[in-house]
Amino acid sequence: MKLFSSLFSKILLWFFMNLALVTSVLVVFFAFQSQIDLHSIFGQQASDRLRTAGRLISHELNQLPTTNWSGVLTRHAEIHQVDFVLILKGGFQSLSKDMDIPESVLNKAMAALRPPPKGDLSMLSKDRKKPGKKRRFVMQTKNPTRYWAGIRIRMPRTPLQRPTRAVLISVSESITGNGFFFDPLPLIIVAAAVMLISVLLWIPLVRNITRPLARMTHAAEEIAKGKFDVLINEPRADEIGRLGSSINHMTSRLSGFVRGQKRFLGDVAHELGSPISRIQMGLGIIEHQADETNRTQVADVMEDVTHMSNLVNELLSFSRAEMETAKVKLETIEVLSIVQRAVQRENTPTTEIISQIDPKTRVIADSQLLARALANIIRNAVKYAGNAGPIYISAKNEGNKIAIKIKDSGPGVPDDLVKHIFEPFFRPEPSRDRGSGGVGLGLAIVKTCIETCKGTVSAQNLKPKGFAITITLTSGA
Repeated sequence: MKLFSSLFSKILLWFFMNLALVTSVLVVFFAFQSQIDLHSIFGQQASDRLRTAGRLISHELNQLPTTNWSGVLTRHAEIHQVDFVLILKGGFQSLSKDMDIPESVLNKAMAALRPPPKGDLSMLSKDRKKPGKKRRFVMQTKNPTRYWAGIRIRMPRTPLQRPTRAVLISVSESITGNGFFFDPLPLIIVAAAVMLISVLLWIPLVRNITRPLARMTHAAEEIAKGKFDVLINEPRADEIGRLGSSINHMTSRLSGFVRGQKRFLGDVAHELGSPISRIQMGLGIIEHQADETNRTQVADVMEDVTHMSNLVNELLSFSRAEMETAKVKLETIEVLSIVQRAVQRENTPTTEIISQIDPKTRVIADSQLLARALANIIRNAVKYAGNAGPIYISAKNEGNKIAIKIKDSGPGVPDDLVKHIFEPFFRPEPSRDRGSGGVGLGLAIVKTCIETCKGTVSAQNLKPKGFAITITLTSGA
């Protein structure tokens, strides 16, 4: 097996392609960011917005007395959806709303206000237009949980008309500061893009696997129904292709086995027919020549031979029904005439059969096969439930299908055995004596005849009593 013809290797290759693609997208995304670590990105975005807001706020505060500063901060807090705190070098504080400022935040603010020691350039960034790391901070406090982002700004004037340093702090209970600290939209877009690309990448592979598997599942279901003409065409070199070839090979062998079995049954039944006929003829002659003492014994033997003859005839019928499927020509036929023919053949003087079929009802089937199937069902109903009440035969239109139902008032079949009654040689009675019933091929012949007509047959127990068999065929209307 070639390396890349294996389904496992295909999935593994697709996985690494997906991994490489996701990695490439993330690398491209972070390549356009000023910093790589998330804390730095968070802090940079917050400081940029704070610096812009600080310029506007300091410009407005320059025109107003300190008693009105809180109103300016409140107005900007409503605009940006965060609270503001302004701390001057001398300790003067102005807030957009009343709140307790944790000592850890005050310490950070005081550290940002202190000038750097001589020779310490840590407060200067590589870009002199941006504040150094010590001039800004981002932190979180508990009880209640709040997020603080501060930056040092220069106030144009103070109450003493001298420029001074100040720290402007934005406060929010949200880690994003409602978009002021950090805008999650780019990350959401990138994540959505990665997911979308991954889905688009995996869809062809998944469809390439699931579609042939669905076709094989359908084929296996058809094979389980006894339809061995199913062919799977999957010209692939991987496991799915080999599975399709194996199913085709299995179907071919099963079809050969079943055909051989049916041919064997037919040949055996045919070969037994002539000897049994000669035995019956000989027993008939002996019965006429025997005295009263031996005539009873001859009659018992004759009954056994008759039972054997019935078995052979059923085997021949079953074999013919199976082997003649290729010769069947389906046509539109009237249901009522076929039912009347079957009833006339199988009815007895002690049985009441009521037909409730519209004369216009037509189905697409083979008349001989449908007549044989109906005759077998009616024969069973007469035999097992003829004395329990009337037997009803009806036909119901179900869209493009016609459901022909034969129901009786007999005891029915044990529920756990209903699904087996169409199997060859199946009989509900555990005994196999000739007084308990037929040979178990009648309903198997029904199933074969109806399926040859492209229909289905099912059985069910009725409540409180009774048994029904339903034949479903394509409507011929």
